[in-house]
Amino acid sequence: PRQKEVIVSHDLVDVARPGDEIEVIGIYKSMFDYFANINHGFPVFKTSIEANNIRRFGDEDVIELTDEDKKNGHNFIKKGLSLTMFGGEAKDVGGKHKIRGDINMLLLGDPGTAKSQFLKYVEQAFHRVVYTTGKGASAVGLTAGVHKDPITREWTLEGGALVLADKGICLIDEFDKMNDQDRTSIHEAMEQQSISISKAGIVTSLQARCSVIAAANPLGGVYNPSINFNDNVDLTDPILSRFDILSVIRDEANEEHDDALATFVINSHIKNHPIALRDTKKDNIEQE
Repeated sequence: PRQKEVIVSHDLVDVARPGDEIEVIGIYKSMFDYFANINHGFPVFKTSIEANNIRRFGDEDVIELTDEDKKNGHNFIKKGLSLTMFGGEAKDVGGKHKIRGDINMLLLGDPGTAKSQFLKYVEQAFHRVVYTTGKGASAVGLTAGVHKDPITREWTLEGGALVLADKGICLIDEFDKMNDQDRTSIHEAMEQQSISISKAGIVTSLQARCSVIAAANPLGGVYNPSINFNDNVDLTDPILSRFDILSVIRDEANEEHDDALATFVINSHIKNHPIALRDTKKDNIEQE
C-alpha cells in the first residue's frame, strides 16, 4: 500500500514530523469498520499499526567537508548555500510583527554550470530536504490539496512539498519553467511561512517554515551582464523580492579555467572507474 495508518501515544507523540523518514516497530492490528461494511455488504477490516518505537533516519548522519569541497571556486555560492542551511534567527517584534529567520536563495546561471549539482549536494548534506522540479510541480503539489478518502468518503488534507519541508529546505530546480499561477501560490509560503487553505469545506492554515533554494536559467539561455538582473530572468518583482540571496553563475570563456575544469572531470572519471576502484580495494586488502 502507498500509505499505512500508524497510531502513536504517550511519549511517541511528535517524535517525527510529516516528511521524515522513519522506522516503526509496532503491532499490526485489524479493526472492524462499521461504515465500510455497510458500503460493501460483507465484512471489511481496517488495518493499522500501533507503534511501540519510532526511530528517525538522518539524525545521526554527519557530513564532513573535504578539501575537494573547499576548492574549485564558486566560493560566494558555497557561502550562500551554507548560510541558507544554517538559517537566521526568527524575530517577533513586540508580539505583533513576525520576521522570518529562514533564508531564500536563487541560483541564476547559464546551462551546464552545475546548478543542479549544488542542489543535489544540499539534498545529501542537510537532514530534511524536499526536492522538486519546476516543470513537474503544480500549485497543489507545492502547497496543499484535498482528496477524498476511499474508505470513509470524507475530504482529507494532504500537504505538498513546502509543508513537508517544514523546518527544512525546499529545493526547486528549473524554477523559470513553472507556470505563473503555480509560482504565485508560493508567495505566502516564502514570506509569511504559512499556507492558507480554503477548499471543500476545510478552512485552515498549515506551517511552511522552510528555506527555498531555486535554480533558474536566464532569458535567451545566456546571462547578459550589460543589463540588470531583473531583465535577465523571467520572474516577477514580487517573487524576486522574496529571495534574500541572488547569485549568478556565468560560463565565461577562460582557457585556464576550462583546462582546470576538464582536468578535474577527467580525474574524477579515472578515480571512480570500476577497474581503479577494484585495484584500490585489492591494495587495501593486501596492506591489511
